Amino acid sequence: MGAVAQPAFIIFSDLSKIGPSLIELRRRGLAVLAVSQKQGSVMVQKGIELLGTPGHPFADLAEVSLRDATDISGIADQASRWAQQYDVQGVLVNAEVYVDAGQVVADMLGLPNPGWRASTVCRNKLLQRRYLRRWSPVSVLVTVPADGVEGRSQAEKLAAEYPGPFPAAIKPLDRESSIGVRVVEDAPALADAVAGQQPGSRLLVEERVQGREFNVDTLVGDGKPIVTLLTQKGTNEDSTEFFVELVHTTPPANLDEHETALITAAQLGVVERLGFENGYAHAEYRITDDGRVVLMEIAARAPGDGCLHLYHLSTGRPIEPVLIDIALGRPAEYPAVFRRRGRQVYFEHTPGVLRDVRAEGLDGITPRWLADTTGIWPELAAVDADAPATVHELFVIKPRGFVLERLTESSNRAVTAIFDVPIDGDIDAEEARVRRAVTVESEPVDG
Repeated sequence: MGAVAQPAFIIFSDLSKIGPSLIELRRRGLAVLAVSQKQGSVMVQKGIELLGTPGHPFADLAEVSLRDATDISGIADQASRWAQQYDVQGVLVNAEVYVDAGQVVADMLGLPNPGWRASTVCRNKLLQRRYLRRWSPVSVLVTVPADGVEGRSQAEKLAAEYPGPFPAAIKPLDRESSIGVRVVEDAPALADAVAGQQPGSRLLVEERVQGREFNVDTLVGDGKPIVTLLTQKGTNEDSTEFFVELVHTTPPANLDEHETALITAAQLGVVERLGFENGYAHAEYRITDDGRVVLMEIAARAPGDGCLHLYHLSTGRPIEPVLIDIALGRPAEYPAVFRRRGRQVYFEHTPGVLRDVRAEGLDGITPRWLADTTGIWPELAAVDADAPATVHELFVIKPRGFVLERLTESSNRAVTAIFDVPIDGDIDAEEARVRRAVTVESEPVDG
């Protein structure tokens, strides 16, 4: 009789965001096999530096394979070798770049997965617009012409062919999330923007939908929606031409029951059209002033930032165990009733060298410099439903001395706070208090 293989679980994730899932998997007695990037943000680099450190959460990782997401052959081969050594029981993808590889590995090993259509469409902005036309804005595909006078002329022709309306949003197809997305007000500005892109790159030019924006997250098990949860979003789009997410609020404080039902119905229609089988359908929608619900994008993985923390704080239950149950093919459920309202804010900063972050009057809260210390986002603890307004954490995700840039994309963010209030409390007042208390100090770069 041969030895029984150790039960194991493969997770695709940035190391900085693996904490809550890692704790839950080890609690279940599963060896954690992680696939993560070779390089990336300062948090990613810090995590790689700390791999194998005794006493660090990463010490609970059985094995780590640092691989580029495009190396699907190498990832599949690594997963196959793991499957010969371990009893691999589930696969979970938490990072957008690994959705394709995670789908391949889960399917190869015969484990629950989102399904080929869902994974493929969710990884391609153009396919989302064509498969999900019913819920999508008007959009056209543009290939950036060559540099020079002729290229400029072609850019102007392309801009003239865009059917409108303006303002329009430009979305690079080769970049993740809202990176590189910008707004143009008219055809000349569109021509300038197209001409300024890398020749040969592909862009979606589409209607700039005005309206409140929301994360809409549906957990799906065995092809059946388990729960759909909404999070209110805030960006810097009102003051800039960019779309950097700076505020998340769970549950939303700016929706009525009718609007919630409209958005939820759209999401369930999208999930059904994609044939979503197992996992997390993370979408973003806008609702216009006349009640039109428009899909911005959808992903086959959990949201980033502190959104999973907010679900935990607002319902009283962490969501990671549910995602793991789904990945293991087990029955899963999650409460749709919110007991508190949580919010995460990212602080704006003056570009320059990050010198310090100060917090005054936040009941013992001090900045936690994650990029200088642990390189991992820790778990948060939910409080009682009727507890007073609570600031849970103030995180700094860039190290001291880092050169802060203008907030043109999410990777430029540096300081964030997470707090909550009773469900009938004033979350805006608490945000104002937190913002008054926190100071991000930077100084101009020499030279």
